[in-house]
Amino acid sequence: MADPKKVLMTIVADKPPSLAEAAALLGVAVADLNETFGVVPVDPAQSLYAVEIDPDKVPARSAGGQPYRGPFSSPRIVPMGTPRSKSSSGEDQG
Repeated sequence: MADPKKVLMTIVADKPPSLAEAAALLGVAVADLNETFGVVPVDPAQSLYAVEIDPDKVPARSAGGQPYRGPFSSPRIVPMGTPRSKSSSGEDQG
């Protein structure tokens, strides 16, 4: 779940980065990133990954040529409405 005190940053890496590698790409400490959120693949084919970071630790510039972009909001994502049960045949029961 997204931490409301954090923002998202995207990073570009040749391979899925560890949290420490992501922090190094951003120029921040690992402690500035949300370890529970981790490094999330956004588009691995484009080498694009996301991390959550403390807003006050966001790098000063994320201009072109940098291996990162952001910050972006990190909204909480939850199911909408009451889940419907399904019958054994897969049909909605609600």
